[in-house]
Amino acid sequence: LKSMDRIRTIAIMMATSAAMLVSCGSSEEPNEGDTKTVKVGDAKIELVYVAPGNFRMGATAEQDGFDSFTELPAHDVQLTKGYWIAKTEVTQELWDEVMGNNPSDIKQYDGKEDATLPVMNITWNDAQEFVKKLSKKTGENFRLPTEAEWEYAARGAGKTFHLQYSGSKYLDRVACYRATSSGTPHPVGQYMPNELDMRDMNGNVSEWVEDNYETYRDTVEIDPCVKIGDAMEHVARGGSFISTTTECRTASREKYAPEFKAVTVGLRLAMDK
Repeated sequence: LKSMDRIRTIAIMMATSAAMLVSCGSSEEPNEGDTKTVKVGDAKIELVYVAPGNFRMGATAEQDGFDSFTELPAHDVQLTKGYWIAKTEVTQELWDEVMGNNPSDIKQYDGKEDATLPVMNITWNDAQEFVKKLSKKTGENFRLPTEAEWEYAARGAGKTFHLQYSGSKYLDRVACYRATSSGTPHPVGQYMPNELDMRDMNGNVSEWVEDNYETYRDTVEIDPCVKIGDAMEHVARGGSFISTTTECRTASREKYAPEFKAVTVGLRLAMDK
């Protein structure tokens, strides 16, 4: 019995030590939903942490009216690394602070200059140059989100599988789109957030992601990011202020040449932890 007691005591001590090690290590790790702010001159970037997780990407059951060619097959994705993603789209103020110019055609809202409007007329190549300069300026590792990271965040890190849009089944509540925009984008962050406090994931301006465009495959994807040489097309997500309800769905995809720019296209930032 004494021998059994000694073994039991040693086992408990080992388990306690392991728990202490896990606790000490995890105290330095962000938790899902944690936030951080990076200041760039007078502008700031508010980010939220998304922990690793699994989800079903593409035209899942609630995504009515989907484009069968671009959104099927729905498939399982595993994200093994956590990441930070900006709560809102890049503003004209932030772009000007980093690049020294404002390429946007629409700079006023409600009759007044408003630097919190999303930046627009951005090519994918422009976005890549921007994240390089921003990273150098801040010392952080900024980048575009991958397409899978974007959709996982839009789905509230797995909490909105039953919803067509990011945070609601009613698009009017979460998006500046054709029916709510009055023909112009709105300052970022005005609409209801999703479960991660992400805003404007639907509507306002479409957002470039890192990936080249490729059709989906019916396989389990682990940390997918399609990068194949000089791509003919890159992906933008979320729809814009002139988009329809169908075009703003969380699974909806757009594809453009890397030199394409329009008043409807901007970007959102991501950052490695």
